[in-house]
Amino acid sequence: MWLLTPWSFEPGVVLGLGLASCIYGIGITRLYREAGRERVLNRWHLAAFVAGMLILFLALCSPLDAIADQLFSAHMLQHILLMMVVPPLLVWSRPAVAFVWAFTPPWRKRIGRAWSVSGLDRASKVLMHPFVVFVLFCGAFIFWHLPRPYAWGLENEFVHVLEHLSFLLSALAFWTIILEPSGHRRLDYAATLLYLVVTVIVSDMPGALMVIAPRPLYPIHAEGAAAWGMSLMQDQQLAGLIMWIPAGAIYIAAAMWLFVRLLEESERRALKLHRSVPIAAIILMLPLLLVGCRDAAQGSETGGDPERGAVLIGRVGCGTCHIVPGIAGATGLVGPPLDHMGSRVYIAGMLRNTPDNMIAWLRNPQAIVPGNAMPNMDLDGEQARDIAGYLYTLR
Repeated sequence: MWLLTPWSFEPGVVLGLGLASCIYGIGITRLYREAGRERVLNRWHLAAFVAGMLILFLALCSPLDAIADQLFSAHMLQHILLMMVVPPLLVWSRPAVAFVWAFTPPWRKRIGRAWSVSGLDRASKVLMHPFVVFVLFCGAFIFWHLPRPYAWGLENEFVHVLEHLSFLLSALAFWTIILEPSGHRRLDYAATLLYLVVTVIVSDMPGALMVIAPRPLYPIHAEGAAAWGMSLMQDQQLAGLIMWIPAGAIYIAAAMWLFVRLLEESERRALKLHRSVPIAAIILMLPLLLVGCRDAAQGSETGGDPERGAVLIGRVGCGTCHIVPGIAGATGLVGPPLDHMGSRVYIAGMLRNTPDNMIAWLRNPQAIVPGNAMPNMDLDGEQARDIAGYLYTLR
């Protein structure tokens, strides 16, 4: 019966997947050509994107989609693919980076300004708050597996599309919080591990109910189950096991990954603390006047105008990627926040924080760290000095 079931090439699905794939392909090609291959996206990111899009295509267009209308267990397998397999692969592929690089630098600036002016940046911050994501992810999972809402999805194609969209979008947000890189995490690894455990407990409730329920909860599948030689209870219990075992394995893998990252982070902090003890003792012995003299000298050596620098930061779109104190709309989360930039020891984690290095970094970051996420902004020397002058006022 599986081989005789036709594929369903829905135009909207095929067009959407094709468009997303083209944009990602253009972005990663331009990124490799202009910024180099290192540090930003590598072949593993590309492989994750290809795998995610292929599995999404199979989930929505293969015979599984048609069989899911007949068998409850097949429908649960489709839901697991949409919430537990495709989203972590797509999140791991870092599509936002590739999508941004699909556009030329002038268009990147326009998109960044439009994103800030329209208020979408503020809305995304609210929607990506861990509590909001938890409510949306678990809420969608539980609501659409209640018998009545589930039946609505089978009876109405528009509701069915809405159901699948809510699964995919809420899962993308959830797995973003779980898999975010260390420099941009909303929760540290310990908190994320607890967050994952609580989510597992809540989202496992529908699967448990399907297995232990004394009677069938989804009579809408009676005809389909009979056609496949199964009773409603057998189909329902198999669906519950699918929600438990494959989903549980994915959750366990994510928990193990978080635990390893937590151990690595703890080791780094311990090593940093061990190394900082003698350094801290030396610093405490230095006269505070030296610190003041250094700050004043560093600010003046840029030769720039901080006021002009503040205007330039807003104009070139630095706030698209960074949080910049004192700059309206500078609330981006792609790069690290720039608060206390004037007091930091290093730029980009490797370049000594001096006025000359800061100006060189602003003018051509790709020449210093090939492949880093910061694009060249085509600044001239005076503009770079002005922006550096402003950044050194942030202490």
